[in-house]
Amino acid sequence: MKLSKEEDLEIEKELKRLNKPAVKTIKIILMQMRPTSPPRRVSPEKEVPKPDYKPVKMGLEGGGCPMGTVPIRRTTKDDLIRAKLYSEMHASKINPLTDDQPGKHFAVAQTIADIDYDGVGAILSVWNLPVQAPQYTSGRVKIKNGAESLEAGWTVNPGLYGGDNRTRMYIYTNAGQAHCFNTPCGFIQSSIDIPVDMVLEPVSRYGEKPYGITLSIYQDTINLNWYLKYDDNRTVIGWWPSRIFTNLGSTATGAEWGGEVFSPSNVPSPGMGSGHRIKLDTNYDAFCAQANIVVNNTIIKPPRDLEQFADNFNFNITNKGDVGGDPGYLILYGGVSGAIGN
Repeated sequence: MKLSKEEDLEIEKELKRLNKPAVKTIKIILMQMRPTSPPRRVSPEKEVPKPDYKPVKMGLEGGGCPMGTVPIRRTTKDDLIRAKLYSEMHASKINPLTDDQPGKHFAVAQTIADIDYDGVGAILSVWNLPVQAPQYTSGRVKIKNGAESLEAGWTVNPGLYGGDNRTRMYIYTNAGQAHCFNTPCGFIQSSIDIPVDMVLEPVSRYGEKPYGITLSIYQDTINLNWYLKYDDNRTVIGWWPSRIFTNLGSTATGAEWGGEVFSPSNVPSPGMGSGHRIKLDTNYDAFCAQANIVVNNTIIKPPRDLEQFADNFNFNITNKGDVGGDPGYLILYGGVSGAIGN
């Protein structure tokens, strides 16, 4: 990627900012780490059943950073150049057909009800598929309002991580003119042992009991910040200040669950989810289980009246709805590699 003089200077400035010597988090930040109005489930007296999956091991070895400090990846200039490139590709329109823009394909279930959404969440099974840079494959939840959106999930994105093909957690921020993966454009890390781009291991194997992570994004009704939480809303990973948004600074108007792949035009895309077509079995299919939304400020409940969308016959999605028991509201998605163009 060739940079203009202005872009090069901006990256050098950002590099200095990101690689400042570690300092303890100041008191006011520690206070803001704690959401003032965490959401609750419709029936808080009932224990929420867990789907039949194994949780991915989360947290850095040794317990993470000292109290008052947070884990932020040491950043090189090449890291920033790659991040800029991949953020711009991710922000591009669906299925561009020009050679200088990558093509994206989706298989998602999305809300259609005309109401305000204060959060989104699910248990996502985690997979690792063959991917070659600049491709990627992901499974995620998403909250949006107009052109602004927030995503959280898992990804295999070797181009973003210097050739590293391991599965990682990720977030993506689209706030007005700013858009980026992980932390450069507004997200504030608060967990001392769960960085937003941590490696997820072990991962699911086709036909076996899957591994998964529980992620949610929700808005605090008092300070209007958006929070990222892990493990059924118990662990705050960090937050997005409301001041960085225009539309999402007030509320969200839609939510999504599903998968996404990314490949240059005329290059066969990677697989999605488990890399196979849906078999209607969570040991074989990528899933978003216990899919939920937050409404009326603090109520966690299953979604209703979702619209399914897959933009290529290689990929598909099945909204099973509320199947009861452990999976709760279940969405299955996936597909084989080989999609080209749109």
